[in-house]
Amino acid sequence: MVLYEELLLHLLQTQPRMEITFPDLDISPNVYIESRCYQALQKIRDILRDDSLTDADCFSKIEAIVCLLEEMGIDTGNRHDFG
Repeated sequence: MVLYEELLLHLLQTQPRMEITFPDLDISPNVYIESRCYQALQKIRDILRDDSLTDADCFSKIEAIVCLLEEMGIDTGNRHDFG
């Protein structure tokens, strides 16, 4: 699924009531997508800028980014599941 579709689907699934006209949707899909993408980029930047972690802790940075994407309803696949 395309990232835009995943984010839009996540938005629609969280609506308390859904009809063909989406009467309770109080934000345009474009505004929602732009806002969520910007928030994700800020959080990813903050994760990557954390100089307190050693190189050995890079895995933690990647895992934090994967978790962020999953929290946003974005499917990251199974490649990161090392447990």
